[in-house]
Amino acid sequence: MSLIPNEPYRMLDPFWNEMDRVLRRGKESFTDGLYRIDVEETQKKVIVTAEIPGIEKPEDLRITLNENQLMIQGEIRKIIHEEDDESVSRHSERYFGKFSRVLTLPALVKTDGAHASYRNGLLKLSFLKDAHPAARRIEVDFH
Repeated sequence: MSLIPNEPYRMLDPFWNEMDRVLRRGKESFTDGLYRIDVEETQKKVIVTAEIPGIEKPEDLRITLNENQLMIQGEIRKIIHEEDDESVSRHSERYFGKFSRVLTLPALVKTDGAHASYRNGLLKLSFLKDAHPAARRIEVDFH
């Protein structure tokens, strides 16, 4: 007769392993899924639309492109409400802090003629397709 050790928590091992994997990825990888991004392609253009609410200043958003690798980086600053009485946060689901996202575009694009705008929490990027792109930083127009 073989003895089987009693390990009642063994069935939780897959859960703990998954939690460990998620936590090891780091904060930067966690922010990948926080902001929704759409990528569209036409005959002549690649269009990227990203929902990134909370950006207030152009220096808080940085867009770089290297061949077909698009990087969107930024920082959302926490809004501090100044009131007479001290408030205590009871529940918060909004994200504050630095974020970074790298996308592989479906085609090689030019940085010359690229357009970037940010309005009402939506970042819109438009690139013309090109066979020989060069790395460059892209300035964002704030409305």
